[in-house]
Amino acid sequence: MPNPPKPLEVRVKEGNPGKRPLPRLVAVGPAPIRVPAAPSSLKQSGKRTWKQMWENGRAWLGPSDEIVVRLACEQVDELVSLRRSAAQLKHPELRLRYLRAVQESEKALLQTVSALGFTPTARAKLGLVVAQAAETQTRLGRFTGRSSRPPSA
Repeated sequence: MPNPPKPLEVRVKEGNPGKRPLPRLVAVGPAPIRVPAAPSSLKQSGKRTWKQMWENGRAWLGPSDEIVVRLACEQVDELVSLRRSAAQLKHPELRLRYLRAVQESEKALLQTVSALGFTPTARAKLGLVVAQAAETQTRLGRFTGRSSRPPSA
């Protein structure tokens, strides 16, 4: 891929040198009130990722994304398992094979999280920037009467 797409923030700062139209902002639908229950088949790392993805992607994730979020969480579980197995191996050749599998798993995971909008470039394709997503979350919190800030102890 010779020229990967630039994040929207970069194009705006550069003054849109290509003069191509920038993506329009997407209307954000209602966010889920709470994080959907994690599938019981997920391990601890997958369940933690499930919660993080739904909380951090609340502004753009919807019920139809649940299958892809589950896939990403399963990939995280697999990646953690591969890393643990690679760390326990004594034979350098076998360990190298496992580390290659770890790299392939990381690559697949990055593609999955990109498809869900968790990279700057993916958010730019969705027409979101981090500040806009945070502002949308704040507005949504005011609209629903919920604060987006965690309660202080």
